[in-house]
Amino acid sequence: MAADSDHHKIAEHALAMLKVLYLHEGPYAVVESAKHMVVAAAAVISQELGPAEAKRFLHVIGDTQGQEPVH
Repeated sequence: MAADSDHHKIAEHALAMLKVLYLHEGPYAVVESAKHMVVAAAAVISQELGPAEAKRFLHVIGDTQGQEPVH
């Protein structure tokens, strides 16, 4: 199992990729890419940990933004 620092590095790399995308393609491309990342993460979580865990994940995202959860 990867250490927390490895997970943090992966998150930093994803953020760096979104920043590059922003510079080259603009904010709309970043939003679409981030949505795809969330959907992919939810699919993996659902497959590996079950749909209830994926639902909790999506609720956290919705709560973080003060909006309805992503479905």
